[in-house]
Amino acid sequence: MKISFHDTLWNLKNDELLQLLKLLEVKPEIKNKGALVDTLKAAYAGEGLRRMWESLSELERLAVAEGVYQHEHRFQGGMLAAKYGDRPPFYIEKEVRHRRYIGKEKTPTRLNLFFFNTRDFYGVFLPADLADRLRGFVQEPKRAEISVADEPPEEEGLTVRNTEPEALAEVMALLRLAEAGEFRVSEKTAMPSAAGGRKILECLPMGDLFPPEVAFLSQKESWDQEIGAIKPVAWSRLLVNAGLVDVRETKSKLTRKGMKVLSDPPHKILKQLWIKWAENTRFDEFNRVEAIKGQNSKGNPMADKPDRRITIETCLEDCPTGKWVKPADFSRFMIAVNQTFQVARIPERLYFCDPHYGNLGYSGFGGWNILQFRYILCLLMEYMATLGMVDLAYVHPEGALDDLGDIWGADELAWLSRYDGLRAFRLTPLGAYVIGLEDEYNPPPSTSSARLEVGSNRVIRLTSGKLDPADRLLLEAWAEKIEADAWRLDRTLALQAVERGQKVEDLAAFLRSRDPQPLPQTVEGFLAEVERDGQAVRCCGEALLFECRDEETALQICSQKGLSALCLHSGGTRITVPAAHAEKFRSGVRKLGLGVV
Repeated sequence: MKISFHDTLWNLKNDELLQLLKLLEVKPEIKNKGALVDTLKAAYAGEGLRRMWESLSELERLAVAEGVYQHEHRFQGGMLAAKYGDRPPFYIEKEVRHRRYIGKEKTPTRLNLFFFNTRDFYGVFLPADLADRLRGFVQEPKRAEISVADEPPEEEGLTVRNTEPEALAEVMALLRLAEAGEFRVSEKTAMPSAAGGRKILECLPMGDLFPPEVAFLSQKESWDQEIGAIKPVAWSRLLVNAGLVDVRETKSKLTRKGMKVLSDPPHKILKQLWIKWAENTRFDEFNRVEAIKGQNSKGNPMADKPDRRITIETCLEDCPTGKWVKPADFSRFMIAVNQTFQVARIPERLYFCDPHYGNLGYSGFGGWNILQFRYILCLLMEYMATLGMVDLAYVHPEGALDDLGDIWGADELAWLSRYDGLRAFRLTPLGAYVIGLEDEYNPPPSTSSARLEVGSNRVIRLTSGKLDPADRLLLEAWAEKIEADAWRLDRTLALQAVERGQKVEDLAAFLRSRDPQPLPQTVEGFLAEVERDGQAVRCCGEALLFECRDEETALQICSQKGLSALCLHSGGTRITVPAAHAEKFRSGVRKLGLGVV
C-alpha cells in the first residue's frame, strides 16, 4: 500500500500539522485543517522540496535517499545503522529546568518533513508522490559492501581450518561407511549414536572441529555445557536428508541413489548435498542451540527453514572467494542490504530457563544477535564448513561473545551456542561452485601416498604411505584384514559386496591406481568370477506361500485361466504367490467357490 502526500497530511492531527509548519518557520493565518494542509502543500511545491532536502544533515540525507529508492519508501533504522554506523533521530532531547521541575524536552528534527507516521499506515514512511519528486535530484545510494581481509584476525587460541580438501575426502569415506552398514544414526532425528559418532570420526582424517578432550567432558553434570560433536552431526543429517543413506533401527545402507553417486566426483556430490539441505523442511539447524528452549512447543513457533538458508546463501555470493569475513560484518551486511530472515514466528514461545520468565518475545531478549546471528554461525560452522564451502577461524566458545546482557535465565551460561567462537570465515573455490558463482570446479590433485602390492595369492600389502579412510573402507569391503598392513581378498566378503551393489570395476581401478605392476592373473580371474557369481541369483521380491487342502485343489487353482499367471505350483499342496499379486489371487480363488484362510 502506498499513500500520497495529500492523504498523509489529511491523516495527521492539527497539532502535528502545526509542528511541521513550525519546522518550516511558517506561521499560518488560518488554523483549520484544510487551510493547514493547503499551506503545507504550497511550502513543498516547486523548489521548496529541494530547499528542505538541502537543509538536512548528511546522515538525514542518506536516510531520505534510502527511503526514496526503497520499494515501500519506509524508514529503516536498523538498515541505516548497519550500513552507515548510525541512524538519524526524529527528536533531540534536551534537559529543561522550570523552577523546581527538571525534565527533558523533545525537539523534532527536520527529518519529520519527509517521513510520516499516520494512523492508517503501518510504520514510518515517505509518501509515494514525494519520493517520485525527490528522485529528480536525489541520487540512488550505493549498495553496501562487506568488509574483507587477506588474513584471519590474530587471537590467542585461534584455530584455522581449511575445509575444502577435508570435505572432498570425507564424503566418499562416509558413503563407503554407510555402504558397509556402519553409518549408525537415529532413524527419527538422524543424530549419530555414540558408537556411530566414533565410526564417523574414524572417517575424518583431521577429526572434528574441537578435539575430544575439549569437546566432551569426562564427568558431565546436567547443568554443564558441552561442545560435543559438530561435523559428525552435520554429515549424518546431510546424507540422510539427501536420500543417499537409508537408516533402519540404526543400521544403514546406501539407497539406489547413494550407490549411483559413488561414481560421481566428490565435488558434485557435495553440491547436491547442499542443494537438498537448503530446501529441506525436516531438519532445523537452530535446534542445535540447546540453551534456547521451547523450539518444539505446540503450534510450531519456528519460521520457514529454507527461506533462512537461501537468504544467507544469497548474501554469501557477495563474499569474495579467498577473503576472510568476520561474522559480525557479514551479519551487518545482510541487514544493510535488506536481506533479513526470521528464525521464530512466535519468539514468545522461546525461553532460556523458564517459559514464564524472560521469554524471547520481551523487548531486547530475542533480538537479531540472539536468534538470527546464532543461526548464521551454526549454518556456517556446522553445515557449510562440513561441506567444504567455507574455511573457518575460531576459538573456544566460552566467553567468546558477551551479548547476553540482562536476559533472564542466561546469566549462568558460559556460551549461548557452541559456534560462538567463530571469528572469521572464507568462501572457498568449492563453495563458489556449490552456490553457483562458478560453473566448473577443478579439484586439487590427489595427494594420497599409499602404495600397494597385490600378490598372486590374493594378498594385498601396503608398502608405503597411508590409506585414506575411503580407500580403507573400500578395500575392507572385499578383503579380510590378516595383518596390520595386509589384507586377503575373500570370496564371501566379495560376494556380499556385489550383493550390496558395489562394483568390481571400482575395486580393480583402485588396486591398479595403487600398484604400478599389472594385477596378477589369479586376482583378475578372482574378480571376474566374483562379478559373474555375485549376480547368479536375483531377488525379485517377496512372495506368500499358500497350502491347499490337497494336491488336486492346488493343481485346479494353478491351471485356471487368470490365476495361472499369478501363482506357481510349488509341489504337493503348496502354491507360491508374489506379494504384489496376493489380493488378485485371493479374489480369483473365491470366484472358484473356494475360501482362503
